[in-house]
Amino acid sequence: MSGVLLAIETSQRRGGVAVRDRDGRDHVEWLRTSDRHDDDLLAAVDRLYARLRLAPPDTDAIGVSTGPGGFTGLRVAIATAKMLSEALGARLIAVPTALVVAESWAGPGPIIVTLASKQQTVWVTRLRRSRSGWAMDEEGRLAEIDEIRLAEAEVLLGDRYLPEALRERCHEVGVAVVEPIFNPAACLAVAGHLLTDGRTTEPLAMAPMYARPPAAVARRDRDRYRT
Repeated sequence: MSGVLLAIETSQRRGGVAVRDRDGRDHVEWLRTSDRHDDDLLAAVDRLYARLRLAPPDTDAIGVSTGPGGFTGLRVAIATAKMLSEALGARLIAVPTALVVAESWAGPGPIIVTLASKQQTVWVTRLRRSRSGWAMDEEGRLAEIDEIRLAEAEVLLGDRYLPEALRERCHEVGVAVVEPIFNPAACLAVAGHLLTDGRTTEPLAMAPMYARPPAAVARRDRDRYRT
């Protein structure tokens, strides 16, 4: 890659951007916690580029964490990535958030990444080590907690919203539960692997991945049904 690789990770409350420069060095800029993602995302990109003395046309490719995650964070990140791709002629890489989480785990695997926990369901992805990093054994899916296969897993990565019954199952079979890390540097690393493999996405095809319909959409559909 002759240009700059930009990565955007705003799937959770704390977000950030990262850049791999022409010399292969990685740099991170976190979004300011006092600002909303839609207020500070482009500003964070501007700050990072200014610090590195880069210009927007230097951007060769843009990777973005596509979820599951927060509704606003994903929507803003993907809309921003599409806009930049169209304006700069940069390639787009859709990075499943489960791969971002896995990238920060140093163990041999296999591992289980859980996202978007709610009541007794979670978005679950099982991953294993490959030559170029982590690979999904199967596509992520929404599952009831008693459907999740824990056998042979080294660890389950799950946040504080992980259902207690699933934590108990992990304890019973000796699978450690570890808090996931959502790091823009990890998103950058995964985007680099996917780009090397030629796994880019057309702007019109890129969309957020939601585990469930967003609450606003669900309310709209309920109200429509009642009328």
